[in-house]
Amino acid sequence: MIVPISIVPAVKLLVFLGFLVLGIVAFRGKRWAYITYVVLGLLYFPVSVGFRLNPQPCELIPNFALAIYSLGNYAHIVLFVWFFLMTSAQFRMSQWSGYAWAAGACLAMGILVEIAEGISGNGHCRLRDLIPDTAGIVLGSGVLFLWNRKRRRPQAA
Repeated sequence: MIVPISIVPAVKLLVFLGFLVLGIVAFRGKRWAYITYVVLGLLYFPVSVGFRLNPQPCELIPNFALAIYSLGNYAHIVLFVWFFLMTSAQFRMSQWSGYAWAAGACLAMGILVEIAEGISGNGHCRLRDLIPDTAGIVLGSGVLFLWNRKRRRPQAA
């Protein structure tokens, strides 16, 4: 079945809005929305190729120049700042172990996304894409740390 071109942008907008709503609800600590966001995020890759999987090899060994270049992938950084903040809402962030669990879950998601790209053939499965993902996780944890610190500071009366 061939989908008319005019429908594709509308479907992409609806998918984006659906993920945005799920993300906001997950950000408010609703675990069902978080799990749905993760599962649908991973299913996006095989769905986008109509489940006609075309496995591609992954680039596993980045060189230093490409590793630095990958830090310019601002989309990954912004998405993983958002994903870290969303993930942290699922953990008790009063101790460092909460940060560690949230960071580990985000890194695992980054790895799963790369594997999904490699299996589906949609996108590029590259180990170096985990570098901007990690940068987003670090920035997200910094934002959360500063937010929690500001909230806990006693207000002057």
